[in-house]
Amino acid sequence: MGSAAVHGANAELRGGAFPPVERAILRDGSVVHVRPIEPGDKPLLRAAFDRLGAESRYRRFLHPVKQLSERELAYFTEVDHYDHEAVLTVGPHGTEPVGVARYIRLADPKAAEVAIAVVDDWHGRGVGTLLLHKLVERARRAGIRRFRATCLADNDEVIDLLRRLGRARLDHPDPGVVELTIELPARPLPIDELRAALRAAAAGEVEVQPPRTEEQ
Repeated sequence: MGSAAVHGANAELRGGAFPPVERAILRDGSVVHVRPIEPGDKPLLRAAFDRLGAESRYRRFLHPVKQLSERELAYFTEVDHYDHEAVLTVGPHGTEPVGVARYIRLADPKAAEVAIAVVDDWHGRGVGTLLLHKLVERARRAGIRRFRATCLADNDEVIDLLRRLGRARLDHPDPGVVELTIELPARPLPIDELRAALRAAAAGEVEVQPPRTEEQ
């Protein structure tokens, strides 16, 4: 894609195709705000990282990380919202970091690496589901049709969440690690239905089939 086309698509994504800030109510009644990350969010991102326990950090980065460097903070916040997108969730007053999801486009322009992190205090409330749902909307507008994710083989919560998105292939490139390739649905499952499906699957009540993709 030429630079003019990329700039035009980027401008469309940032110029009103999505609300700059969205209010959302989680399944426990908590109110959060969801918005694209900005360069000024470095303190929020650092605070979010500080609130991740050692296990959560290892699951996110697949190796021990004690702190984020200034270079990493710049990379994670100074994104173009097209080839690299990050969606941030904050508390009702906008000062409490809750979670972040991001995709980074791969060499295959229709594929992107995806990652999600939710601070420990907010686990189990549906933040990851909310973030992923918003990220898929933005990814499809940017021409991305597949997500790839690398995570620990025992990270059942993330694996189940991603597999509910669409048709998934699971590979094992290294011991203890899995790589998922997920075909994004043409129309994402409404978030309330996705939450209900995840709860039912977790309880063993039903085997949830992923939404149909454009190729099906």
